[in-house]
Amino acid sequence: MTRHTGRQELAVFAAAYLTYFGVRAISEGRVDRALMNAGKVVRFERWLGIAWEGAIQSLVAGSQVLQDVVSAIYIYGHWPVLIGAGVLLYRFRREQYYTLRNACLLTGALGLVVFALFPVAPPRLTDLPLLDTVTRESPGYRQILPPALVNQYAAMPSFHAGWNLAVGIAVFRASRHWALRAFAVAMPLAMAFAVIATANHFVIDVVVGVTLVLAALGLQRTTVALPVGFSRGAVRRHATP
Repeated sequence: MTRHTGRQELAVFAAAYLTYFGVRAISEGRVDRALMNAGKVVRFERWLGIAWEGAIQSLVAGSQVLQDVVSAIYIYGHWPVLIGAGVLLYRFRREQYYTLRNACLLTGALGLVVFALFPVAPPRLTDLPLLDTVTRESPGYRQILPPALVNQYAAMPSFHAGWNLAVGIAVFRASRHWALRAFAVAMPLAMAFAVIATANHFVIDVVVGVTLVLAALGLQRTTVALPVGFSRGAVRRHATP
């Protein structure tokens, strides 16, 4: 892979990153609408019997250490893990890198539609008796990503959970080392727990985020289209008998 292709990949992600956060900010729904939709989510969860937010947070509420742990997982287990895995996969397992990248881009685009049409307030911003552990224990995180930059009312779907699952699947497929495979299994589970325990997402947000990612990964397995950035040289090599 040429250096030009590497720069092209960076440009793709830079454009996607700016679009993702830009559209979230521009299309931010009204607070009253986001709160109303959050109420609908709560009622739907209760109907399904999966309104577990309070029960999950109660597992960490009595321990400062556990609150710190879930807050750290939420903060440092998302972008740092996603970027780190992307760089390493690009360098050593290019096929899995493209699978991960395409899944994130596709689900991110679908997510923007949901953010615009169905804004949802996270549990921490509703009247539910839940603690915002991230703001309480790590206020610097909210300063790095201030409300003026991002849409706070875009809890649905949870890409913290969904994209971490995509990373886990890509890393598991890319490596046979037991430690990396253990991390690939544990990290998505830990993130799914953390986003609920910190009151940043509802259970259904996690379900939808994971479902979108699995659908995106499945779609890639059924298509023969080459990923963006696949070099002409690679095409010739794969075409050679």
